[in-house]
Amino acid sequence: MNRTLCIGLVILPWIFSLSSSLIVTLFTMFLDFCGPNKVNNFFCEVCPLQSLACSDTYIINTVTTTAAAIATVLPFFIIVGLYTKIIMTVFKIKSSSGKQKAFSTCSSHLIVAMLFFMTVFTIYLTPYDSQRDKYYSLIYFLINPVVNPFIYALRNTDVRNILKKYLKFQTKLEHQTVELPMSNTTK
Repeated sequence: MNRTLCIGLVILPWIFSLSSSLIVTLFTMFLDFCGPNKVNNFFCEVCPLQSLACSDTYIINTVTTTAAAIATVLPFFIIVGLYTKIIMTVFKIKSSSGKQKAFSTCSSHLIVAMLFFMTVFTIYLTPYDSQRDKYYSLIYFLINPVVNPFIYALRNTDVRNILKKYLKFQTKLEHQTVELPMSNTTK
């Protein structure tokens, strides 16, 4: 790794994502919209917006699918390739604790990445289905960012220890019987 490679790894994804978004936006901008103006989604996303057009959407759908395929499949295969290399390297580690630590570090990122990529593939690389895509987009737009900190936090030993103590304390409280003092008054 050198400075030039680091700068390239930051700038190239920005340039690609901005240019592909601009192309899709420009194509969408020139569609004719004459029917209903309510997007059937939780937020305004490009596929539900394009489905509202009165004009022919074949070209824009092809452009959107192509841009989405390049923007998702390419990073997906890069991540799979890098994890293949990482797994091959981890198997060369002699100690089982070293292997466990390496897999623990990688597994959290892999879970978050797979959750994101699988929902994005389903939405952008399959035929548009308003009801199904509405809920899948909610997963990658809302659930993935919410779950992400928890997945990474559970790798932290301090967080795991606090969670274990809390769960033991809760279990102890649930099983604890409370004896109330009996009144010994006789009349």
